[in-house]
Amino acid sequence: KEDTAKEDTAKEDTAKEDTAKEDTAKEVTAKEDTAKEDTPKEDTAKEDTAKEDTATEDTAKENTVNSSIETPLTEDEKINIKYCQEKTCKFLFPYYLREQETRANIHARLYTQLARSLNRTLVLSNVGKSKILACALHPFDFYYDLKAFQKHYPDIRFITQNEFFKWSKERKIRPIAQHSRMIQDNKINDILTVHKQKTMRVIEGGKLGRKQAKSFCLDRFNLNITNYKEFHTGLRKLNREAMLKLVTNTLNSLEHEAIMILDTSPQEFFPRITETIPYSPSIIKESKKILKKLKPYIAVHWRMEHAVPELMPKCANKLVKTLKKVQKKYGITNVYLATDYPLDGKPQSQTFHHISYFHKEAIEILGLNVNNSKHIKFDTWISMDAFSQIRDDPKYKSEFKSAGIQGILDKLVCMQAKYFLKGPEGCARTSSTFTSAIVEERNKFKNKYNLINIVSYW
Repeated sequence: KEDTAKEDTAKEDTAKEDTAKEDTAKEVTAKEDTAKEDTPKEDTAKEDTAKEDTATEDTAKENTVNSSIETPLTEDEKINIKYCQEKTCKFLFPYYLREQETRANIHARLYTQLARSLNRTLVLSNVGKSKILACALHPFDFYYDLKAFQKHYPDIRFITQNEFFKWSKERKIRPIAQHSRMIQDNKINDILTVHKQKTMRVIEGGKLGRKQAKSFCLDRFNLNITNYKEFHTGLRKLNREAMLKLVTNTLNSLEHEAIMILDTSPQEFFPRITETIPYSPSIIKESKKILKKLKPYIAVHWRMEHAVPELMPKCANKLVKTLKKVQKKYGITNVYLATDYPLDGKPQSQTFHHISYFHKEAIEILGLNVNNSKHIKFDTWISMDAFSQIRDDPKYKSEFKSAGIQGILDKLVCMQAKYFLKGPEGCARTSSTFTSAIVEERNKFKNKYNLINIVSYW
């Protein structure tokens, strides 16, 4: 029995071993089958990857071929990219603004609207002698803060006149240009003879002769002007929005690389922009020097040019009397005088040429050139030694013979005076853009500067 049991046990063990071997064999077979199935998938994946790599290589080859057959940039396209970052340049250049600085400042900023509507780069004209025009000697930033101006109009591209000049000169083929004139028909005196138009309209023509082109400095630029137009205000009150639309629609279809604007109109052509073009940091610095020395002070603006000469002595006496009252009432001693009278023998205005005996007598009454305790001490930009670093530089000689940079300085100083006086009728021109600019600023910042008044007549 024991032997039989042992045999049975041995048989069972043998059976178990056989079963285990069979199971192991099945597992091996299954793994082999799985491996065989996976191998075709891997091969297929490798084939797909190889095809993708081949396609990528083919695409790269095609791109290389395409780039090799692209037309290379012309010399003029390279020059255009240098100055306007595009193969084709589109400029708008108001190269002549008729008015003096305060009004020219208004006109210049209005052209930002046209530059925007035409999607053109605005060329910033030179400045000098209280003007903004191509014939002026100094760059735009001599009067104005170019960086601050750009911040006011971030969507508009600007370029200086000098850069535009170099662009036109470097071009191998002269740039094609269009010329437009802005004409106020209800203005009797125009710089050029024109046919008056009864209604607002645009007419073809207005080509400048050789002498005229030279007098406006248009001939300085290497341009091929092929089209001329005149925009007329008409005799009725101008609708500025309608004028902007007319000019935009007329000029928008043109493919000319430069549109040159000759603006002989005293009236603004486009909707008013109240924000002025910011002044140069160097002029602001000079004004702050004066403010620091004089505060608090009374500012007097006396424009004698359009006054009645015979009244000048009487007006001077009246001014002295008024100043003494203001000084006593408010305890203010310092007085700053802004005038177009030729201080220190230097004229302050390009149009004020006839200095009569009456004008000279008025200055003597003020005691402007006399150090005497009996007289009120008047300070001016000259007595305050403004622009001392450049006043004697021959480069700026013509500038200081006009009302240009020192006129801007006078305006800035008057804006922050504790008390501001201007001449009454007969003694001075009662309304001017210059005075209006001062009054607007004083109204805006009356509380900030703690001003006593906005403006008063003496």
